[in-house]
Amino acid sequence: AASRANVRPLFEDDGTDGSGFAATAGARWHVADLPEPAATPWDLAHARVADQLGIAASDIVFAEPDLVHDVYVDQDPTAPRPDGPFAAAPDCSAQEQNDDGGQARGPHGQGWHLDDEFSQLASARAAVRFTAPRTLIAHLDTGYSSRQQVRPAHMRREWEMNFVEGDADSRSSEDPDNKRFLLDNSGHGTGTLSVLAGGPVPAWNGKVLGGAPEADVLALRLADSVVLLRTSAFASALRYAILRGCDVVTMSMGGLPSDLWRETIDWAYEAGVCVVSAAGNNFKGLPTKHLVYPARYGRVIAVCGVMADGRPYDDLKLKGIKPVMQGNYGPDSKMGAAMAAWTPNIPWAVYGCDKTVRLNGGGTSSATPQVAAAAALWYEKNKHVAPRDWRRVEAVRHALFSTAAKGNDEKLGQGILKAHDALGVPYMEGLPKTKSDNDSWALLRVLTGLGIDGASARERMFNLELAQQWVVNRDLQDAVPDPEAVGPAFGDQREVLGKVMEIVIEDPRTSGALRAHLEDRYRVLLGKGRPRPAGGGTAPAATAACEKLPSLTPPPRRRLRVYSG
Repeated sequence: AASRANVRPLFEDDGTDGSGFAATAGARWHVADLPEPAATPWDLAHARVADQLGIAASDIVFAEPDLVHDVYVDQDPTAPRPDGPFAAAPDCSAQEQNDDGGQARGPHGQGWHLDDEFSQLASARAAVRFTAPRTLIAHLDTGYSSRQQVRPAHMRREWEMNFVEGDADSRSSEDPDNKRFLLDNSGHGTGTLSVLAGGPVPAWNGKVLGGAPEADVLALRLADSVVLLRTSAFASALRYAILRGCDVVTMSMGGLPSDLWRETIDWAYEAGVCVVSAAGNNFKGLPTKHLVYPARYGRVIAVCGVMADGRPYDDLKLKGIKPVMQGNYGPDSKMGAAMAAWTPNIPWAVYGCDKTVRLNGGGTSSATPQVAAAAALWYEKNKHVAPRDWRRVEAVRHALFSTAAKGNDEKLGQGILKAHDALGVPYMEGLPKTKSDNDSWALLRVLTGLGIDGASARERMFNLELAQQWVVNRDLQDAVPDPEAVGPAFGDQREVLGKVMEIVIEDPRTSGALRAHLEDRYRVLLGKGRPRPAGGGTAPAATAACEKLPSLTPPPRRRLRVYSG
């Protein structure tokens, strides 16, 4: 293995995964750096992993690509950029509002979203007295600036970790100075951290910005940008937060489904960690208008957006013409664990401008820390009565969901955050346990033609690849709006199934192995070969595990003397 690839355990600190949620008892996640390129990341996972590692295929329980997730946006991806990688200088002006034609303007007030008319976070934080050991919030983002004057007062800097490969200091979560002016959300973590637990703002006569400023905060740096999040980085950071005893995790980033992510989310849930994650943002529905992962997992609180006038953070246009960023939601089957908080024009500490707090924070990135702060306040109030396991996760979710201001269920889920009202709901026993998610959707089982029980590694890999395809393929979403709500009768709709298969087969992101399998299924279900499209798209020939076969040399020879008695 060492001669062909760098193979290492993903979780190296204690020699075990520790979670107990691996797909097979005794299985451990490893990271393999394979030198040979492939047509798609999934081609490596499907066709080459076993050979490249020198490991028997039967010994590999599951494999998935360590993707760089780029489906989460926090700025217009089509906006023009200056030449070169750096902006001239950070803009340290104290902008009051975004110009969006007035549709999403918040009230002209410092920290307006904290008021009782909105999140109730100001009155909620005043009602909770923090005592040692303080509730600990893990902040998973792009890092932060320690020079920002409103940084949280109780940061656990001795526990910080940096999960970005190539950064000089793996024990610091600070955004490196050489990233300061990159036009890629480099200051994203500084902004979300200020909404979560920021301190007094000098320009506001000392008014406090953050929702839970007295909580302990552990900042963990995951990526340079919200669109550079690696599968392995999030799983490693979440596991680290669990082992450090964090109570709440907030992440205003996201991506595609992952078996590794799902297993780690399950571990966090069982350990009593409330994970709060952003629903995602889009421009004209791109790259996706639906909940991104991990927010889409049922054991995570997904945070959508609501504007100051009470309307969902959706269908915005600049002066009625140009689309602007708006929040994700849906499909309907996944909104039961979603709620909303306030955005845009939220106070936002500016990276590179140590004294500047603008009122231009936007996206579900700004909404997510508000819900996480409310969860931390509830945990602090109830820490002596709530057991440290999944029951307290269900209890805080019940408190938040049951007191949320009801509205548009399709786009706001359980409703709009009311943090002070949630504090009035005591810890409750007997709440049902949320089931672990299964990325093997009913639609996927129909497409692959494989069973539900005793799923093979190949079936699970096909299902995950298809689930990832659905998130980013608009044609697939239009054909099947909610793949998890598909009933048994869907298997009889042969023409619809055929159309779905054609969409997947013709997508250049589809691996050769999945394309070939679906073409076989197409012939079985429709009784004919799939028509060849004008642009091709048939399954390629099977890719050899190794392009270069080793040369064979004659074995050494020597005389043998045989004796018999």
